[in-house]
Amino acid sequence: MADLNELKENGGQLLTFSAGSEKYGFYILDTADIIEIPPITKIPTAPDHVLGVINHRGKAVPAMDLRLRLGMEKGNYDERSCMIVVEINTMLCGIVVDRVTDVENISPEDLVLSPVKGGMVYGFVMKEGSQRISILDPEKLARI
Repeated sequence: MADLNELKENGGQLLTFSAGSEKYGFYILDTADIIEIPPITKIPTAPDHVLGVINHRGKAVPAMDLRLRLGMEKGNYDERSCMIVVEINTMLCGIVVDRVTDVENISPEDLVLSPVKGGMVYGFVMKEGSQRISILDPEKLARI
């Protein structure tokens, strides 16, 4: 994940999206692209949450279903569903989400670190009068 210390110290922007009734976010610096769900080539014997690989700008990029990765039931995707391509070190990974909702500015006082160290959720945005946003760590999310 991009420099989380910077996010904790200075705040920053989150790309927010939904899966089921939950709201999630990626630090904007981890996000490479937002695209329509492209054709996906299946990979035999891959875990259920790994949908296969896509061709993204001439590169083979693994694709996963966020709902399945987080232990939810598979969703019914529609025209608003999309794939967020995140950059993890030098690797790309496509993550299918129900819908992208916004880019939100967060301040350090809005951020609460997760009490579970080393998990897929880095922390939470807790703004007064807003739905909680779970900030996902793309590196841990992409591990199989």
